Amino acid sequence: MTSMAMIAGMIPMALALGEGGEQTAPLGRAVIGGLAASTLAALTILPLVFALAQRKASRASASLHPKHDVSEGAVNGQTRGNE
Repeated sequence: MTSMAMIAGMIPMALALGEGGEQTAPLGRAVIGGLAASTLAALTILPLVFALAQRKASRASASLHPKHDVSEGAVNGQTRGNE
C-alpha cells in the first residue's frame, strides 16, 4: 500500500507537469520503476527463494541437548530418558 501511494504521488513528477518539470521527470520515472520492481520482487521472488531454501533445509531437531533424538519424538517436544 505504501509503495502504491508513493508511485501515485510521483506520477505528476514523472509526467513533467509544472514549471521545470522536464528536469525532474527522469527522477520521478526512476523512483516509480524502482518502487515497482522492488514491490514485485518482495511479493514474488523473495517468497520463491525462501520456499526453495526451505525445501533443502534439514528436518532434524534444532535442539542442542544431547538426549534429544528425532527418532524418539524430540520434534514433538518429548525427550527420551529421565531429565
